[in-house]
Amino acid sequence: MSLEGSVEPVVRFTIARGKGRVTDVSTNSPLVNHFLDLVRMNRAHNTWVSYAHDLKIFFQVIPKPPEAITRVDCLAFMKQQDAAGCSDATINRRLAAVSSLFSELHLLDPTSFPQNPIHPSQRRRGSRQRRWSLYRKAARRVPSVLSGDDLRTFFAALPSWRDRALVLLMWISCLRISEAVTIRFQDIECGRRSIRIPPTKANNARTVFMDQLTFAALNRYLDEERRNLFPDVDRIFVAFRGKARGRPLTVNAVQKMIRYYAKKSGLPHLHAHLFRHTGITQLVQQRMPEPAIRQLVGHRSPESLSPYLHLCDEFVEMEFEQAQAALNPSAWLDLPFSRGER
Repeated sequence: MSLEGSVEPVVRFTIARGKGRVTDVSTNSPLVNHFLDLVRMNRAHNTWVSYAHDLKIFFQVIPKPPEAITRVDCLAFMKQQDAAGCSDATINRRLAAVSSLFSELHLLDPTSFPQNPIHPSQRRRGSRQRRWSLYRKAARRVPSVLSGDDLRTFFAALPSWRDRALVLLMWISCLRISEAVTIRFQDIECGRRSIRIPPTKANNARTVFMDQLTFAALNRYLDEERRNLFPDVDRIFVAFRGKARGRPLTVNAVQKMIRYYAKKSGLPHLHAHLFRHTGITQLVQQRMPEPAIRQLVGHRSPESLSPYLHLCDEFVEMEFEQAQAALNPSAWLDLPFSRGER
């Protein structure tokens, strides 16, 4: 079933693209334009694009202007998304975009938009404020991690030091793809094996570090592959083939590269962000203090690490045995066990 409604949408979106990315989004609704401009000024580029995409789908399914949207319309949207096979997480994300739109419209004009149809508030006499949200209750997704065998298999398939250095930065240094491809020569301090990550709308500036393996792979790439090529390009990672030769690598190019070698290695489940998931999980398991991990990986909220606290059974078993050995409860109690029963 198509995600779009059968009726011509009232709010029409125009999306402009350039050099492989969205450069502008406009609609015929001043209210929606105001909201998207606000998101663009205050949030990351990908967040702005995601909000625009989700709102476009909503107004395609519900052909009404914002001031005519009701809670019944939102329920109808959820039913249509269910029928289209969308997951609970996808539906919740799209509802969140709609909810954010109406929260802003309520601030602009409380009379025309008295309540948020997704997340209204009701106050009962003598009780706390109660919210009647349309969001689905979904189980928290546990990030997947790569096993040692998967990592060895994948790295064996990588043909260049450029690709190895990129993946090591995403795994060991826990960089996002967008951060890895934008590293410049002046961002690297060799004496500390550190990289300065510039600030964005979503994250503050921070410093990340490379281990000896990552630093050595990066040096091999620069010495043997990049050499003195493309002196006018200040980005570290560039393309060497095709029409993009000499241009900085893009996020899309790295994702395609990883999908290609994952399939070639017999690891179809592997995707680019999985390296960062694995790196963060390993830091948690090695008991690196959580504030230090958040600073390293660019997370603001203390709750941001909770999805990474999933620990494999073997690790939990090892930790339990070590804790019980230290506690030694048998020293507290004198129970009549034989040696074989203990």
